[in-house]
Amino acid sequence: MNKLLRKALVILTIFAVVFSMTGCGDTSWIVKVDDVTVNAGMYIYYQGAGYTAAVYELAEEDSTYYYYYLFGYSLLDETIDGQSVSDYMSDYAVDMCKQYVVVSKLFDELGLELSETELANIETSVANTWESYSDTYEAAGISEDTVKKVAIATMMEEDVFNAYYEVGGLNGTTEDDIKDYLEENYARIKYITFEFSESADDAIDEDYKAEMLEVANSYLERAEAGESMDDLIAEYAEILAAAEAEESEDEDTEEEEAEEVAVEDDEEEDEYANESIISIDGDSPSEKFINYVFTTCNVGEYSVIQDDTCFYLVERLDILERDDLYEANRDSYLEALFDDDYTTLINERLATYEVEVNEKSIKRYTAEKALGID
Repeated sequence: MNKLLRKALVILTIFAVVFSMTGCGDTSWIVKVDDVTVNAGMYIYYQGAGYTAAVYELAEEDSTYYYYYLFGYSLLDETIDGQSVSDYMSDYAVDMCKQYVVVSKLFDELGLELSETELANIETSVANTWESYSDTYEAAGISEDTVKKVAIATMMEEDVFNAYYEVGGLNGTTEDDIKDYLEENYARIKYITFEFSESADDAIDEDYKAEMLEVANSYLERAEAGESMDDLIAEYAEILAAAEAEESEDEDTEEEEAEEVAVEDDEEEDEYANESIISIDGDSPSEKFINYVFTTCNVGEYSVIQDDTCFYLVERLDILERDDLYEANRDSYLEALFDDDYTTLINERLATYEVEVNEKSIKRYTAEKALGID
């Protein structure tokens, strides 16, 4: 499990956690869990992480938010499930502070220790981070020691997760479990698009649609007869390019040819040219396309499927043949496979602790201050 920070939120509302409103004026700490106190600096750090998490959630609904974020526009007034981004950040940060304590306790209970390599990596990472961003962190109220605590917590969390869910861990996971997850949630395909309408809102020319279906089926027959899918893709791409060239008299032919040669050279070097790896939760090129691939397209076969605007010739390949794909993403598959179990573990353990939240600190360390816009 290789990551900077878990994106999964710790959901506390269904557990009987004790929250105590504090009346003191000390705002140096944010939360106390049993005998462990988490300082305000860590809360501010996790507020920033919460803002990033909020951006990703907003961008899932509308990718424009991601570009707003990149250009520095504030998204604090936006809402996620009826909650302002500011409140989202606060809740996220408090939850992560509590998770920090739970992970620390589990780490000790499991008898785990950070290796010399892990400790050395932490020191290097913190030094590099502090050299680049110390002014920003200090302005927000985050010390170098806090950055190091977060780095240590992240490494400890990885070790705790692996102790439970890695192969040979307490959960009894196997490599086949991880590979099954990959097969069930991802597909490896090659496909050709035969468009019959520019938009689902446009009136469909049924004659042209029938014509494009005939073309798609002709390519299906050729693929099933043994012609290479790569050759068919290249051929149809040339047909489309020629049609576009006829419509655009002012095209720079030399530039086009140079670009085409570059593409061909890249494909010659790419062992997996024209392949796409799609997720069962994806929506590109369309949700209907994704659904059909996972429900009707069999590995090793060719299929013609359609959505609202296109027919597609799809070849579904064995995703487990891509050893490079599995090796590069194995940790991500493992994490996704047991993410819910891990969150449940954290919540159940947290439910056994007494938790005190410093509401004065919550009010003092606003989202605006954490982002440096107050």
